[in-house]
Amino acid sequence: MKTLVAIKETGSFSSAARALNCVQSNVTSRIRRLEEQFGQKVFQRSKAGARLTDFGEQVHAHAIVLLQQFAAAERDLLEAAGAGAPLRLGSMETTAAVRLPALLKRLRDVSAAPLSLTTGPTAELLSKVWDRKIDAAFVAGPVDASRFRAVRAFSERLVCTYGAASPQSGPLLAFRQGCSYRAAAQAWLGSIGQSDREVTEMGTLEGILGCVEAGLGFTVAPESAVLGFRNADQLTTTPLPVPFGDALTYLVWRIDHKPVAAHRKLLEILAEPA
Repeated sequence: MKTLVAIKETGSFSSAARALNCVQSNVTSRIRRLEEQFGQKVFQRSKAGARLTDFGEQVHAHAIVLLQQFAAAERDLLEAAGAGAPLRLGSMETTAAVRLPALLKRLRDVSAAPLSLTTGPTAELLSKVWDRKIDAAFVAGPVDASRFRAVRAFSERLVCTYGAASPQSGPLLAFRQGCSYRAAAQAWLGSIGQSDREVTEMGTLEGILGCVEAGLGFTVAPESAVLGFRNADQLTTTPLPVPFGDALTYLVWRIDHKPVAAHRKLLEILAEPA
């Protein structure tokens, strides 16, 4: 089932093998056994990749449900055994770089449960939480209360940041679409008649701020993230005006998700006075 889902998500047998950290022949043999068991083709393979057949779509739908049930059962049994179920967290890149090191250190002091962290833009993280690929995520608000539970984690002040070589000129340097800070920056630019400003997408906060320092453009980011940059003294910041400058970060999880012990400990830490 995991192999079938991996092929569906990656688009090919070879990509699934890399994702599952196994050789492609293992992937092929698992799918062949599945097809032999039911006497039906599960995938149509071509040079463009692998596509589920009509029967394969039915198998995939059942596989998703069953894998979620297996994962839930494993979490419950680990909790009952006192071993501590894993906590799969997601976070925006800037939050992970600036806010989480101290927070996760405190969590590690009170919980021995395994932790994993995935970074990405808010929209992508919310999708992963909803699809149960991660348990909870630090994202920018607002949050759909009909789908997610949320607690306020951090309050950020967004600033326009530029270097001495090019004050507020050049393109906006930002993460890919789905990033809440990029959305705030573009909304602000639109309010001052610069909605056509070029955007250069980059993958890391360190890379963005390094390019800003070099005069390749400007960015909009939380002030706390800019102050933590190695050469922060080479950058100039200007707070974004209301209503663009205030950004709240929330920890969110599915409304029907039962938090494990490590998750509950994290909520206790977040509830403490700043």
